[in-house]
Amino acid sequence: MSINQNGIYLQPQQNIITANGMSTTTQTTTPTQLTTSISSLSQQYQQYQLQQQQQQQQQNIQPNQQQTINVESPINCNLKLNNQNLEKITTFEQFQQLDVVQQSQLFYQLHESFLNLSSHDGKQIGRLKIKQTGIDVINLEIESNPNYEIIVQNNTKKFYFKGMINSIGKQQGICEDSHFLSKDFTTIGVADGVGSWRSVGVDPGEYSRFLMSYIYGQSLTTPYLKPYELIESAYRESVNIPGSSTICILKIIGSKVYSGLVGDSSFIQIRKDQIFFRSNEQTHKPNFPYQLGQNSVDKPSSGIYMEHPIQENDIFVIGTDGFFDNIFDQEIVKAIKEVNSIESFFKCLLELAKSKSLDPEAQTPIGQRNGKIGGKNDDITVGCFVITKLNK
Repeated sequence: MSINQNGIYLQPQQNIITANGMSTTTQTTTPTQLTTSISSLSQQYQQYQLQQQQQQQQQNIQPNQQQTINVESPINCNLKLNNQNLEKITTFEQFQQLDVVQQSQLFYQLHESFLNLSSHDGKQIGRLKIKQTGIDVINLEIESNPNYEIIVQNNTKKFYFKGMINSIGKQQGICEDSHFLSKDFTTIGVADGVGSWRSVGVDPGEYSRFLMSYIYGQSLTTPYLKPYELIESAYRESVNIPGSSTICILKIIGSKVYSGLVGDSSFIQIRKDQIFFRSNEQTHKPNFPYQLGQNSVDKPSSGIYMEHPIQENDIFVIGTDGFFDNIFDQEIVKAIKEVNSIESFFKCLLELAKSKSLDPEAQTPIGQRNGKIGGKNDDITVGCFVITKLNK
């Protein structure tokens, strides 16, 4: 089944649904059809019925309606996803001129259509749900009949994060940082609970852990959401939880990494042993980062949201301020040239950050900014990941 802005094309006679743009391919296996003897008149009548069906099914299917097709019949089926919110957006450039909040609002109400797949004897094989979740993103969900086998093949450039991430506290058994890596290895998050909440009897790590736990769950149930939607939904659910936190999310969709951050948790993209992109940290003043949570003027819309084209073997380093305040970007580049695996790269950076955070004579980014020497003793979260292509 090919999906583009003009619709969906189905070639059931090959039992293959190919996608253009989303490049998702579905192959359906059905029992062998029994051969029967029918009269010439019956054959002509069947052909007439088939032509009528084809003409009807070539019409645009309206959103939130269902259409049943026989996977063994040669049918072209055009499906139109009408989103009235997009009627005034005629070019992709217009869409890009909107801020991330305005872009997201165009898709708060998902526009869905369905295709029911049936065998020659009328038995339902499965149902294909099509959702438009972004200006250039179509999400497919397949519900299959347990009596039939549906094989799904994805022909897009499917990438995932391969690597390691961890948080260590400045005090044993206590850590205000939190992190997650999604089950499908396409989403990473870090969060740093603001330590001043401890002075009023609140565990600063409670809020950061909630953000990471909630977004991890969202990455399982709604894998098409981008960082802004993930951060916004977690923020809405956290209104009754005391505390505040910085946050940084990286999400792979297709051949891009989408990033979102609020505060001074940050990330670097490395390509061919050189820094290809460095995110900007957000602070109101020294030691006062942008943050989400109670008593904060900052909102998810206060953050920075971007998209980054990726290539196989690009490396992403993500971390909280406890890492980036102690490690210079040049030290990260130097380390990557001295190791032979992403695992050894991760261990090298984590050990270096911990060592410098405790060294009163260390040269550090935060010391350079403040005109001092010495490391910053803080909770440290760092993750190191190489963009890896999924083997079919």
